[in-house]
Amino acid sequence: MSRVVAAVSVVVALGASAACSSDGGGGDARKDAKPRASAGPSKLEKAALTSGDVKGYDVEEPDESASSAAAPPAAKPSPAECGPLAAMLDVRAAGQTSTAGKTSTAGKTKDHVRRVLTATDDKDFTTTRVGLSSYAGSDAEQTMADLRAAARSKKCAAFRVGEQRYIGVRPLPTQGKAGKGDEAVSYKIAHRKGEYVMRESVTVVRTGATLAVFDASNLYDPEGVQSDKDAEKDGTDGIGTPTADQDPKVAPEIVTAQLDKI
Repeated sequence: MSRVVAAVSVVVALGASAACSSDGGGGDARKDAKPRASAGPSKLEKAALTSGDVKGYDVEEPDESASSAAAPPAAKPSPAECGPLAAMLDVRAAGQTSTAGKTSTAGKTKDHVRRVLTATDDKDFTTTRVGLSSYAGSDAEQTMADLRAAARSKKCAAFRVGEQRYIGVRPLPTQGKAGKGDEAVSYKIAHRKGEYVMRESVTVVRTGATLAVFDASNLYDPEGVQSDKDAEKDGTDGIGTPTADQDPKVAPEIVTAQLDKI
């Protein structure tokens, strides 16, 4: 499976570009921080990453026509409390799900921008989607609270949104991930796509009323992994398909570069 095919599969499989601290204390949340004013659309555009902001990565605007078809299914999550985990995979839908049977007030995003980053190293198959969303009032804080609760819930280790089943959900440590932000949430999540498994590591950082969503993903392709093994036996180079234990990771330099611009 070529790097180009893998990258295209990643983009088509998911709509966009977060989850819990292992210390149980709410991640890097600075509880006493007063929410700052939400960034307007022009400010979000100015804050979005551009080529040259992160060394070793190409930055592009996503193809909205393609990504819209790949957005999380417009259906009720089951259990309902798990909805925020899937919604964060598409910055446009973040928080626009019901929580515990009630419509969340956290999904009222005012504006959003998205970027897609791919490594210039052709052996790195991770695609990172970065989304910025601005919220009204305290909605950003509520969105983070809903997301953190979902990531911690054992009920959400596997859940459904319509016909799509998400698996392998677990919180990831958030120590140090908030950087200049107010709080962070991180988690891993996966779903099957035919014979492949789309794996994602998501980090969401709140800065005032703006959320930055970092969604790193790669495609586990058993056939590609076997082809690499066969190539190695023949004394040739494989393409470096990610193996079963090579989960994608959100690169710290991407997070730092983005938070520095908010």
